[in-house]
Amino acid sequence: MSRFRRAAWLAREGHYGALLRRLRIRLWRDYLAFGLEYDLRVPVRAGVPRLPVEVRPIKPEDVPIFVALPPAEGPRADAILRANARHLLQSGLQTCYVGVTDEGPVYMQFLVTPDQNDRLATVFGELFPPLMEDEGLLEFAYTLKEHRTRPVMPSVLVRLLEIAAGNGLTRVVTYVPARHVNFVRFFLRLGFVPFAARIEKYRFLRRKVEFRPLDRNLAEPLSAPAGIEAVMVSILH
Repeated sequence: MSRFRRAAWLAREGHYGALLRRLRIRLWRDYLAFGLEYDLRVPVRAGVPRLPVEVRPIKPEDVPIFVALPPAEGPRADAILRANARHLLQSGLQTCYVGVTDEGPVYMQFLVTPDQNDRLATVFGELFPPLMEDEGLLEFAYTLKEHRTRPVMPSVLVRLLEIAAGNGLTRVVTYVPARHVNFVRFFLRLGFVPFAARIEKYRFLRRKVEFRPLDRNLAEPLSAPAGIEAVMVSILH
């Protein structure tokens, strides 16, 4: 489902607020994301909250749980997330995993592998560089709203790193928006290190993407209270 079909779907379901928000973003907006990498040859040593969560490939019957739109008067951000989930699940990308608690599936995330490089480029354009043969990409971590106060993401993420290593990968990368400060610090605490900055610039519906290398030693400054803001300023100005 292209971005135009996503927009049509939101409009058809009465989510005009979410649609307008997407349009404003694409008219004029800059986004910065930190590219973070994890060496899968190093066991995860950081203590993170854990839940008893089963992690398995998504099944067809799981899909409606993540893509059914909330009422039109509901939060715009959640409608956009669900539209994006629908887009990705219909895109042909494989290896989407779900975290399943005793209440059913509550979390989804893709672990994209190098054999999917062609599809990755078709779906995201220039947003992600091609994956190397021993590299995986973690993308679209989505926890259902009613479960976001629980440590679902840490539990699933650690298991996905184990799955990636078990499949012969030695490196996993992910791109975390700089504005999501707590997520950036969580990944750093888990053992991820910075390697790139990705800058997206939207100008009147056109997108330009630029990558800049980052020093791995930035991990410590980024973990400081005002470190992320300082690094953002140095990159964007």
